[in-house]
Amino acid sequence: MDRTIGRKLAKTMALALGLAVSGHAMAQAVVVRSTGPSAVNYPKGKRLSAVEQVTLKAGDVVTVLDKAGTRVLRGAGTFSLTVAVNRDRGTAALLARSLSNPASVRAGAVRGAGDSTGENVMPVSIWLADAEQGGNVCVPRGSDLYLWRSNSAKRSFSWLTEATGGEMVRMQWPPKTVGIAWPKTMLAPQEGRTYRIYDETTPDAVTEFQIIMLEPDMVPADAASLGTLLLDNGCKAQFDWLAASLEEDEPAAP
Repeated sequence: MDRTIGRKLAKTMALALGLAVSGHAMAQAVVVRSTGPSAVNYPKGKRLSAVEQVTLKAGDVVTVLDKAGTRVLRGAGTFSLTVAVNRDRGTAALLARSLSNPASVRAGAVRGAGDSTGENVMPVSIWLADAEQGGNVCVPRGSDLYLWRSNSAKRSFSWLTEATGGEMVRMQWPPKTVGIAWPKTMLAPQEGRTYRIYDETTPDAVTEFQIIMLEPDMVPADAASLGTLLLDNGCKAQFDWLAASLEEDEPAAP
């Protein structure tokens, strides 16, 4: 290849890469949910840049996940996302940490927003597979994976197996326990494979999910980037957990 052409090509590729990195760095927030007349313009998962303004009509309510947590924008009005995020980002970092102790899933779960009964608990980490929802499940490579259930009042038993067949593992959920360790010594989770889980009392209600491995050094600490990473990999249930865990009772729009 001619050296001049080669240098031009290298510059073009570098510029394109720079623009791509710059565009990613400008990501300020991602839409969690929206209702009202403008909901069609702000669907769940839409990325909003730092220079973008959100224009809402009367009756609009748009919840966005920014770098620290969630914000609720209520119309009518125009809102800027360039306002500095001064809230504590520690919660998002804790939710993104790798789990290594199943007891933390049992004892550390917290109530959902607005719940005073203690029955509606939220995960202490997003690296969990929901036994009641299907879809992709993201987990940092090398991190332990846990299974989650919402109804923790009674002891129950579940069966776990690969979707293609093979060994079936019977697992026990103790009373008042929302999370248990994946039985990796009997059925190690494999990247890209699909697994099935079902409650022993309802064998026809099968949940399927696929394991998506993430490189640990690519997992961001801020909420907006973490949410985007989950959505990009199709891990929608974990995105919802992240947003709900960071949601304040009455977040105020600027």
